[in-house]
Amino acid sequence: MQGGVEARNLTRGFSTYRRREGVRGALRDLVLRREVFRVTALADVSFTVSPGECVALLGPNGAGKSTLMKILAGVLCPERGTVLVNGVDPWTQGIRHRRLIGVLFGHRSALWWNIPVLESLRFLADIYGVGREEFGRTLTELREVLDLDPLLALSARELSLGQRMRCELAAVLVHSPPLLLLDEPTIGLDLLTRLSLRSFLQKLAKKGKTTIVFSSHDLLDVEGLAARTLVLDAGHLIFDGTIPELKSRYTDFTARVTVFLDEEPTDSVRTVLAQLGEPEADSDAPCVLRFKVREITPFVHQLMQQCSPRDIRIEQPTIEEVVLALYRGRGER
Repeated sequence: MQGGVEARNLTRGFSTYRRREGVRGALRDLVLRREVFRVTALADVSFTVSPGECVALLGPNGAGKSTLMKILAGVLCPERGTVLVNGVDPWTQGIRHRRLIGVLFGHRSALWWNIPVLESLRFLADIYGVGREEFGRTLTELREVLDLDPLLALSARELSLGQRMRCELAAVLVHSPPLLLLDEPTIGLDLLTRLSLRSFLQKLAKKGKTTIVFSSHDLLDVEGLAARTLVLDAGHLIFDGTIPELKSRYTDFTARVTVFLDEEPTDSVRTVLAQLGEPEADSDAPCVLRFKVREITPFVHQLMQQCSPRDIRIEQPTIEEVVLALYRGRGER
């Protein structure tokens, strides 16, 4: 299943040492046995990704996102569980696995530091066995969508961060992999470069030929790219679904509703509005109300029957508010 991922009960932990404080503590660590404790990075994580999907990994720092990405890339081996990436086991079929994925991990470079970017891309094409004609077609497309022409003659050390990230994307796409694994692809980039990369990934995702799994703290990237989100917390998968599903699950959030009338509301209309919902405390307008998200539909039905509004504007909670509640443990699990 090229472009697909099947993960079952992935578990991975790490052992580390607890350091004692101060000079005395450091000396004791030298001569005595240090205390070892266990950190769980992933705990029984299971999911599937279908070919052509664009899936975002969300979670606070330390949630296990990078560990999961490294397992999918074949860099780390899980202690328990199984995973097939493109229908291939990343460890027993490592060479075939690496030919079928493109990996971008933050600031780690696939380019050679002192040679022109074009030569790096040619070298990578040779490593992956990409023919000259195929490489030429792929390079022509990448030059256009990533605006590479001014950069190909420069070495990686001469590029700004934003320019290098565009070239890094070209490097991971030079062999046209069916699956892209991107760990914080827009981290540290300026606004224009971030928008450019997001636009490119949107085009790639819309074609449906490339599966994209990416992690990001930029929720605009997530809303703009992902058809589905996986939310990790302390190594556990706590949500798997779309962003609308994520929002609808947390129904205790309030929505802001503005009611537009053809004329100034009469006392009777004000009374009806007050009965239907709670006026917003910091608004002078009588037609701005706040509701629990789950109460919006019955409110609209009653309003249409009793007030005949010209228009209704509903501002639901943002993805930032929902995810923040998830991180803080306020929502339902």
